[in-house]
Amino acid sequence: MAWTKEKILINIESLMRSKFTNPKDAFDYYDNDKDGFLTKADFKILLKEAGVSLLIRGLVAEFMMKSFDQNNDNLVSWFEFQKAIKESGIKE
Repeated sequence: MAWTKEKILINIESLMRSKFTNPKDAFDYYDNDKDGFLTKADFKILLKEAGVSLLIRGLVAEFMMKSFDQNNDNLVSWFEFQKAIKESGIKE
């Protein structure tokens, strides 16, 4: 199966809709240490649950970090996550 950005976004959106009532619930769930930020490791867990292949999961998590992390602190805040979700076209 070829993984495209669109396919990955569709899988993430499907996961969000099936498991969570809103994006904040998803953010809080994947914030493993409950510090108010998502890390690359947190994104890998999200991607695993979204069915993204192990072979590309690290690359996709890195891409998501670069796309979502606006202030380049290697963490994604709720504000950054919310903005990225809106820009990606994932419906809330």
